[in-house]
Amino acid sequence: MHTLVPNLIDSHFHLRSMQRKGVQIEALLEAMQQACMQGIEIGLDCDDLAERTALLAPYPFIHLSAGIGPWGAKESLDEQLAVLEDQLAQNRVAAIGEIGLDNYHKYGTVENQEYLLQRQIELANTIGKPVIFHNREADDQFIALLRRTVFARRGIFHCYQGGEELARLAIEQGFFLSFAGPLTYKANKAMQDLFVSLPIEHLLLETDSPYLSPNPVRGTVNTPLAMQHIYSFAAQLRNIPLEALIEQIRANFHAFLEQ
Repeated sequence: MHTLVPNLIDSHFHLRSMQRKGVQIEALLEAMQQACMQGIEIGLDCDDLAERTALLAPYPFIHLSAGIGPWGAKESLDEQLAVLEDQLAQNRVAAIGEIGLDNYHKYGTVENQEYLLQRQIELANTIGKPVIFHNREADDQFIALLRRTVFARRGIFHCYQGGEELARLAIEQGFFLSFAGPLTYKANKAMQDLFVSLPIEHLLLETDSPYLSPNPVRGTVNTPLAMQHIYSFAAQLRNIPLEALIEQIRANFHAFLEQ
């Protein structure tokens, strides 16, 4: 494994998915610990929190989220929500997520996706947790959602690939926008311009690993160890020293956790 730049934050990654792709999780976590990394290991299913909590108990620098993504909108919505609530009653999380809307993959129906999302926002409000949003080609729905919804705490739009209108509204309402490997892709000039234009106090960075490996390791299985490529590219984009970006992202991450 590569020597990491210290003190990086990866605000969104999936260890179980990495494991299924052959990543040695214990070695990865040890490398992250040695490099003083922090981050959030993200839930995908209604019933995965207890197992993930046990796995990460020796690694307190990793926070956990739990939630049902839009891929859960195919069937048994209320049953899944009941299992999630039971898991949350027994295990600690930093946030509810990832949850959201996906018009690209079209999981289930739009109505089912919106129902699942709304119920989990209500759950987050009830237990006083922020949310982590998944948005794939659903800007208009999220704009309407933000305008009509009161949040007990705000949250993160993860792997941000939306437009400027949603970005500005989300930031106005106190959300953070987290950018991932696609920020480094040559074709994403509009995303890069948006990233530069946004207030740095509302930005986070992530790998979304094992997906979306950044340049120059695009095409490989992604892990949080690739964060340094995203940080280096982001610092160049914003024309600031890498150390200054590292300090700002850490401050933003702790503001998210403590809001």
